[in-house]
Amino acid sequence: MTNQIEHPPQMRNQLVVDVDVDNGRKLRMYDGMFDMSYRSQLYQYMRGSFFKIGWADSQTHEKKGYQFLHSVHSEEDLKAVDFLGRLQQTAVGQELVGYSLSKAVLNLSTPADVNFVHTHPEDKVILYYVNLDWEDGWHGETLFFDESGKNIMFASAYTPGRIIVFDAKIPHTIRPQSHIATFYRLTFALVLTKNPEQT
Repeated sequence: MTNQIEHPPQMRNQLVVDVDVDNGRKLRMYDGMFDMSYRSQLYQYMRGSFFKIGWADSQTHEKKGYQFLHSVHSEEDLKAVDFLGRLQQTAVGQELVGYSLSKAVLNLSTPADVNFVHTHPEDKVILYYVNLDWEDGWHGETLFFDESGKNIMFASAYTPGRIIVFDAKIPHTIRPQSHIATFYRLTFALVLTKNPEQT
């Protein structure tokens, strides 16, 4: 079930959509929060990241061999592009209240990657779609499942500039981009933990 909610717009074409996924867990999609100039700055900065192999969707022995390129970003890295400051100037800023940053990870995927349904032990994820261009037929959706991990409850198209905020316990994965897509699909994830006084 999706509900469109209104926030005071700071730019044209802003959209916020609430989605009930399963078991009382929700996600919220934000479109149009950053202007093109800042999105371009983020894209160039993220492309210059130091990537390494080792990020995995699953901890099971059979699936641990599928590891991905990723780049871990420090709070200093975030300050270099004022990412948290810019977020706080948008409707997304409310999502940071009462939470602390556990990690910030830039994920890089390719058409050859194999992804699995997974959750995170932390409390909340703020996911930003980094690429500036994405076309129909390139796929790359983020898929959110019910508690069984078998039924897709919501699929978010890879929409450049989109921000998705979701309960980290919602089972999710990505649909790898197609072979006709631009080679790299980039997403930047802030993984947050609820502050003790908020529990």
